Amino acid sequence: MTAQGENLLAWTTAAITRREQLAFDALSHGRAGRWIANGATVEIAPELVGPKDDAFEQTVAFNEGAPTEEQAEHIAANDPESVLRRCTADRKLLALHGGVAHHCPVFDDDGGHDAWVAFYDHETCPVIELLAEGYGFAAGQTSPSKGDQVT
Repeated sequence: MTAQGENLLAWTTAAITRREQLAFDALSHGRAGRWIANGATVEIAPELVGPKDDAFEQTVAFNEGAPTEEQAEHIAANDPESVLRRCTADRKLLALHGGVAHHCPVFDDDGGHDAWVAFYDHETCPVIELLAEGYGFAAGQTSPSKGDQVT
């Protein structure tokens, strides 16, 4: 894999690690991994709450009317459990497409679909670029340099 491809792979791996750490940090503060929206409040899923827990202990997020119900749904949909599942799936995609020779479908320069393109272990597969984009790397952006920070 070229230095540019290695840097993008390393950057994406670091971004996944950062996202996992945020999810683990949320869990370590006593907030169970699956959350639900209850109106404008986000709470720990009822089956994960003990009988001695009061309403305050069950609450993950509220702020006197904010978040809105839609925001609460979004927060609950991105609970630690779902974040960790996504990170696990993304790591599997990195293993399949990063730094290994393989074939992969891509879009050519004209926007057409090429169903079977060979990528050598030194080439950056578009799947790696797409995964990086999901973690904040902008399409068309200069590939990260070694040591670039993940935010």
